Amino acid sequence: MKKVSLKYRLEYIAVRVFMAIFRVLGRKNAAGFGAWLARKIGPRMSVHQLARENMKTALPHLTGREVDESLMQMWGNLGRNVGEIPFNREILSDTETVEIVGEEYLKDYSESGKAAFFVTAHYGPWELVGLIGRRLGARATGIYRAANNPLVEAYFQAMRADPNYSFVPKGAEGARTIVKAARNGGAIVLLNDQKLNTGVAVPFFGQDAMTAPAVAEIAIKKNVPVYPMRAERLEGGRRRLTIYPALEISRSGDRKVDVYALLKEINEIYEQWITERPDHWFWVHNRWS
Repeated sequence: MKKVSLKYRLEYIAVRVFMAIFRVLGRKNAAGFGAWLARKIGPRMSVHQLARENMKTALPHLTGREVDESLMQMWGNLGRNVGEIPFNREILSDTETVEIVGEEYLKDYSESGKAAFFVTAHYGPWELVGLIGRRLGARATGIYRAANNPLVEAYFQAMRADPNYSFVPKGAEGARTIVKAARNGGAIVLLNDQKLNTGVAVPFFGQDAMTAPAVAEIAIKKNVPVYPMRAERLEGGRRRLTIYPALEISRSGDRKVDVYALLKEINEIYEQWITERPDHWFWVHNRWS
C-alpha cells in the first residue's frame, strides 16, 4: 500500500473509534445512535442544500415542510446504515426481522445456469442486497464504489468479507468482472443510480442524467436478464428485500436505441421507488449536473 496522508490516517482512526462504539452499543442501539447523530450533523453540512435542491426539483409536488421532513428521515436512514455496518453479516443471517419477496426469481436464475444482473439504487438499507450472495453463493459478486481512503476501504472490506459473496470495486477491475460473469453464468449485484460522466444521457425525473451503460450493453449483447431489487426499512426495525421479475429487453436491431430504452426503464423504476419513499434515497449525490 502506498504511503497515506495524515488526513487519511486520522479519518481511519475516527472510523475505528465509531465502529468500536457501535459494537459496544449493540445492533439496535447503534442504529438508533447513528440515526440521531446523522440528523444532528447532516443538516449542517453543505450537501444538505444540494439534497434539498435535488428533492425539490425531482419531486415538485412536495411542500416545503414535506421536503424538510423527508430530508431529516433521509439523514436518519443514512445514519442507521452507518451504525449497522459492524452488524451487516448478522443482519443478513437474521430471518426473524429480514424478509425476502420474490425469491422465486432467484430460483429461476439459479436453475437457468445463465448470468444475470441484479440492479438497485442507493436506497434504504442497501447493504441488504448482500442477501443475493447468501442465496446464490460464490456465483454472486457485488460491484461497489471503493472508499477514497485506502485504510478505511481495507477496514470495511475486512468487515464485509464473506466466503459466499465477493466484492469488486468499480472501474477496470469491475468491468472485467462483469464481462467474465456474463460469460460464465455469474450474478452481478450492481448499484447503478449514481452519475457517470462518461455515461449516456438518460432522463431521470424529467432531466437528463449521465447513466452508466454497461449493464444495458452487456444485457443486450449477451442476452443477460436484468432483475431490479429494492431494499426497504419497515416498522419495528424490520427490513425487506424485494426482487422483481426480469425486465423485458427491447430488440429493435438498433443497439444504441435498445441500450437507451433499457436504461430509461431502469431509471423509471428507481423514480417510482423514490417517489413512494423519498426518505430512502441518497439525495446528497450530485446526480444531474
